[in-house]
Amino acid sequence: MLGLGLGSSDFEVALPLALQRFGAVTTASLAGNPDGPLIAVLGGISGNRFVCSGPTGGPGWWPGMVGKGCAVEPERHLVLGLDFAADASGRCAPSTADQAHVLAAALDQVGRERFDAIVGASYGGMVALSFARHFPSRVGKLAIISAGAEPHPAASAIRELQRRVVGLGLRLGDGREALSIARGLAVLSYRTTAEFAERFRGGLSSDDPLSSSDAGGYLKARGQAFQAVMSPERFLSLSASIDRHSVDPQKIEAPTLLIGATSDQIVPACQMQSLAQALGAKAELHMRDCLYGHDMFLKEAAAVGSLVQAFLGR
Repeated sequence: MLGLGLGSSDFEVALPLALQRFGAVTTASLAGNPDGPLIAVLGGISGNRFVCSGPTGGPGWWPGMVGKGCAVEPERHLVLGLDFAADASGRCAPSTADQAHVLAAALDQVGRERFDAIVGASYGGMVALSFARHFPSRVGKLAIISAGAEPHPAASAIRELQRRVVGLGLRLGDGREALSIARGLAVLSYRTTAEFAERFRGGLSSDDPLSSSDAGGYLKARGQAFQAVMSPERFLSLSASIDRHSVDPQKIEAPTLLIGATSDQIVPACQMQSLAQALGAKAELHMRDCLYGHDMFLKEAAAVGSLVQAFLGR
């Protein structure tokens, strides 16, 4: 096993030869108890290896799910985070099966035969499902939040519009602004109309057609912040990867916890219910009412984490 104390350490993962169009290596992290159960924690396309702590030593990207007293606790668990593989040119999209093979390569380097569990939300949940399909003997349990067996057609359409915006921006020499707009569209689809009505006032206060509304200013700020963690080209590669996802649930053997939001526009309740039905007796489904839609896994991490903690403890 890679040498590790209770701190966190990064390590390079060599991509399998067939996947090196997405680069020669990616980076993973290990943190926590080297003798504890091994848990991989995977998030959306902007999620990364900084699960337990951030690059400057602050909290990781999923507080409430990972941390002291949480479902995934570094004092008890050995926690693996992963930077997803992507095409730096934005011209090619990996499949979630490709990401599963990258995750298996990371597992090989850790020196364990299998993950005791994978906790995956959104895109990370898709990758977790694909890993369980392709490497059934290498995972004990799955905790899947807001991810289906395939993308919903309406969600694919929204993402395609985002990619067209980014592609146009790159051709016109302003990919960063295009990425900011695409991210705003994404956040609008993640959240709910009820949340926007609660937080913002509608309409414009200026006669300038390009002025910002209250909600538009928020989306612009989210888009600008997104530029710190994502390039336009990486976005194109990983956004399209979501829409390449497809897995046969009947070929998944691991006991699986499924958690969804009834308000989710990206992975509607019907998709979570369909996945649970296809998994059969292996699945345990919880649907929660949530103001935050698809972003439930981030905004209500402690509540979601209590379900995951109970599942992992059984």
